[in-house]
Amino acid sequence: MSTFVALCFSAAAYGAVLALAALGFLVLYKATGVVNFAHGDLVTLGGYIALWFLVDVGMYPVLGYLAAIATMFCIGVVLERVAYAPLRKRPHLTVLIATLAAALVIRAAISLWQGSTPQRLPSPADGTVIMIFGASIGGQRIVIIVVAAVCIAGVAWLFGYTSFGRQLRALASDRETAELYGIRSGRISVVAWGMSAALAALAGVLVAPLSSLDLNFGFTIMLAAFAAAVLGGFGNLWGVVAGSLAIGAIQYLLGGYFLQDYAMILPYVAMLIILASKPQGLFGREGVRL
Repeated sequence: MSTFVALCFSAAAYGAVLALAALGFLVLYKATGVVNFAHGDLVTLGGYIALWFLVDVGMYPVLGYLAAIATMFCIGVVLERVAYAPLRKRPHLTVLIATLAAALVIRAAISLWQGSTPQRLPSPADGTVIMIFGASIGGQRIVIIVVAAVCIAGVAWLFGYTSFGRQLRALASDRETAELYGIRSGRISVVAWGMSAALAALAGVLVAPLSSLDLNFGFTIMLAAFAAAVLGGFGNLWGVVAGSLAIGAIQYLLGGYFLQDYAMILPYVAMLIILASKPQGLFGREGVRL
């Protein structure tokens, strides 16, 4: 029983992190139609900026995390101005290549700034263990689940009940008609890039205390988040969240009990199976809305 409970919490925490990263994909895709392949490096950069605020500036962890997320929002805006705005009218393949170039630049900048030695991000939950049904659950995993749940609820509210959300849904449904009705797609694009980078940073600072920061830290998270977005139905907010939790369950429960040696590849096998049988994803459909 204790093993099952521990694996459930690990699966939920991992799924929560993937949900935050996948929502970053989703926001940007809905606003611009772009899949940002620099997203993983933004996750990594967010972790390193938080580490800099905590270690070099000496900020308290929570304040350092918030400062890193705010900084990453600004970096996302700069990225939009540099890598997307000049190419807005170009084919999507051109923009995709630009995001790959941005990923390489970000990774090179991190390497020059922090080097390649793995580092660990401190957390206020370090050393905290909570006993639940006989299982020892790390405090950081509880923090991840709670913070992610609050943030996902906030994003759902933003999309469903605010002017920004209505404009975003209108752009996703029919960009040309939305622009004819006066929706300023350029302004929405700037905010979406900033939000996407901030969500990437939040995912990074939450999971970094459980592992170590290195140049490839965010790449694995990006791949798994992309798999979760595809699995749930790229374009459906709750589908993306469900897909992320499914990825966590597949990797930690199925992999933890039956296929330990293949746990890391199981999410991608599941994605391929779903794509083959239902290309729009588990919860996706034509004309899907947030």
